[in-house]
Amino acid sequence: MLSNVHVKNFALIDEADIGLAGNLNVLTGETGAGKSILLGAVNLALGARTSREVIRSGCDFALAELTFTGIGARAAAAAEELGIDISDDEIVISRKLMTNGKSIVRINGETMNAAAARSITAELIDIYGQNEHQSLTDTAKHLEIIDRMLGAEASGLKDLIAGEYAEYSSIRDELDGLENDPALRAREIDRLKAEIDEIERAELKEGEEESLKAERKVLANAELITEALGGACGYLYNDDGVSDMLSAAIKALGRVGELDENLSGYLDELSEIDSRVSDVYREMEDYLGAMPESGERLNEVDERLDLIARLKHKFGSTVDDIYAFCDSNKERLAKLTEFESYVDGLEKRLEAAGAKCRQHSLELSKLRKQTAAVLKDQITEALKELNFNKVVFDISFTEREELHADGMDRAEFLISLNPGEEPRSLNKIASGGEMSRIMLAIKSVFARRETIGTLIFDEIDTGISGITAQKVADKLCAIAEEHQVICITHLPQIAAMADSHFCVTKSAFDDSTKVSVDILDESGILNELGRILGGENPSESVLEAAADIRNDAAARKTEIRKANNIKI
Repeated sequence: MLSNVHVKNFALIDEADIGLAGNLNVLTGETGAGKSILLGAVNLALGARTSREVIRSGCDFALAELTFTGIGARAAAAAEELGIDISDDEIVISRKLMTNGKSIVRINGETMNAAAARSITAELIDIYGQNEHQSLTDTAKHLEIIDRMLGAEASGLKDLIAGEYAEYSSIRDELDGLENDPALRAREIDRLKAEIDEIERAELKEGEEESLKAERKVLANAELITEALGGACGYLYNDDGVSDMLSAAIKALGRVGELDENLSGYLDELSEIDSRVSDVYREMEDYLGAMPESGERLNEVDERLDLIARLKHKFGSTVDDIYAFCDSNKERLAKLTEFESYVDGLEKRLEAAGAKCRQHSLELSKLRKQTAAVLKDQITEALKELNFNKVVFDISFTEREELHADGMDRAEFLISLNPGEEPRSLNKIASGGEMSRIMLAIKSVFARRETIGTLIFDEIDTGISGITAQKVADKLCAIAEEHQVICITHLPQIAAMADSHFCVTKSAFDDSTKVSVDILDESGILNELGRILGGENPSESVLEAAADIRNDAAARKTEIRKANNIKI
């Protein structure tokens, strides 16, 4: 569950630290007080795209930090995959947004990216925003909702279908891209043969270009090198050169070597130097003798380098790339020279891939329809609990005309809100307030099955009042018995059900405006309920009504717990 929210420098919030309870947490406050600002800060930490304009005026950054405790198995697996230590059964996700637009995301102290944060928080928290019910007008979302109910067998089928459809599409695209004009194929065959021949005749070798460039450098400077080597040889063996001087030194020491045995070491070293000078001299003489005629060889090297450059320009930036291009041409040439056989093979592969995809799509469709039958009954029951007394809810399936990565099914939710009316599309029947309740019904069904610990509802009470509002409050309370629920509301029926009640207030000062979030004690809850019922300064009778609503809520919670076999 989300045990703590820490916010700093976000919009009008200077700093807020909110400790949340495990059941139903309610946030209330005047319209415009900043309740949705707090939700925006939560979304910041969750990795949502956020403008730097949310940074509080005069500050360098905005910070949102969420602490989750009691981590479920799926969230733990997601954390483990990212290498995050959760040995203390806690995940702390923070995001700091800078004025330069950059952001820093940390999960348990480890720097991550926003995508990593989303991969974990998707298993920790689900947010129902003010406009989420509009997604129900998109029938593609209906199939997604059904698929969320499917088990492991169906998930495996979906993966198979996606892979088979990808193979099918690839083969189909290849067939569609084939050139059926024999004259054009003949021209392409000629081009491929010419390119293959050009590459193979070149007989390129790895490292050849670098070796040739080094040789060219020598050839281009052959005269300078020859002159330098000749001069060096002269210094070694001309009259009074190094060799003559060493010989004289050796003779001089040789005359006195027997007189002082310490001199023998010097004599040995000079003899060794003289021998090495002779070796170096012979090596330089050999090198000079082997120097090629620079003009002819230089032309050969330049021509070879020009050939390599042309091939690289045409076929690839490295020798490996050029030969890979050649191999690709050979494959293409083989296909075109045996065109009829190749097309026949592709068509057989396409048929086989399509058959596998259709077969698995049929199996998935069967599972979807079985699941939809159960889901239909569960959503119908949940809708009745939300004061849709005469509702008829149905799920219609139609078959796609073409193969698809999602299988063969299209699904649509249909509803009738009045007796005698045939179920029709949601967007043709339901108002915004009704859509909110329909989405809540769907959420409540999934809440029984899913491991996500925290559900946030942002003003789900839009467009409802009276008995319907009480039914919504009861449903939220029932969900909160199994999941942590955080609800932003304007309705006293919902607020009265709170296990923890937070009040969001906005205060104006001479040069700034601040939003604060405070947890209310029982007296504060009654005053806030009085404000919702009767305005800023509620009368004694309004406060008495608030107390009655609060007492009635306590009794209703007891009944809800008994109905759900929850220990009180």
